[in-house]
Amino acid sequence: MPESVVRWIETKSPVESLKVLQQIAVTYKQDFEKYARRSQVKYVELLFKQVPHLISKDFSYSQIHGEYRKRELAPALELLEKAGIVHIIRHTSGQGLPIGSEVDFDTFKVIFLDVGLCQSILGSDVSIWFLRPLEGFENRGEIAEGFIGQELICYASSYSKADLYFWKRKKKNSMAEIDYLLQRKEEILPIEVKSGHGSTLRSLHLYMETHPNCRQGLRFSSLDYSSEEKLDSRPLYAAMSLAHETQKTALHSLLTQSGKI
Repeated sequence: MPESVVRWIETKSPVESLKVLQQIAVTYKQDFEKYARRSQVKYVELLFKQVPHLISKDFSYSQIHGEYRKRELAPALELLEKAGIVHIIRHTSGQGLPIGSEVDFDTFKVIFLDVGLCQSILGSDVSIWFLRPLEGFENRGEIAEGFIGQELICYASSYSKADLYFWKRKKKNSMAEIDYLLQRKEEILPIEVKSGHGSTLRSLHLYMETHPNCRQGLRFSSLDYSSEEKLDSRPLYAAMSLAHETQKTALHSLLTQSGKI
């Protein structure tokens, strides 16, 4: 989405930036006929339009509006994933390493490749980002979670495709859920994402209590940097601080050229 950023730099107009995102969405839809079988195009278009309503929520094919079956929709979702348009976040118990060894393939969430594109498909007024960023969106929590997810993918190892995982307590009436689990060398880092201050972290504390090998949790929120005994807090814009070692040299060079450091 660099062109949308360039348009903002040149015009300082969120409306002009939105126009670029809308054009990108149209281009994606036009390309579906090139890469999907004719019988699959309508399902790919359907998911492309409806997935933005479901980002960062437990995904079920029954949530897709209309009389459709999993065997029709699953191949279309797989095509969107292969194209990098959507990313799957799979459930894992997070009890050991490697983190992907305990995946539940039937329980997953979906995020879009870009939260700006996602909001443009939903028809959001992007000027609200500047006027009322904390109050202007009903789905601001999902937006924040999707943003961190796309950043984790962006700053993952440059040698392999990033896999995203989450954890939830599978007990009746339990609401405990960790947005992301990240494997860093020999440790698993639980990550909670909050669109506001995020002072309530019951799920994060529960995860650390039930996973004794977890030394520390991480919260991304609108708060500034802070650190406690077992909790590291960082602002949402600092997602690049989790960049993989193979990305850090390139990031340092980019920031140096832009005058940020």
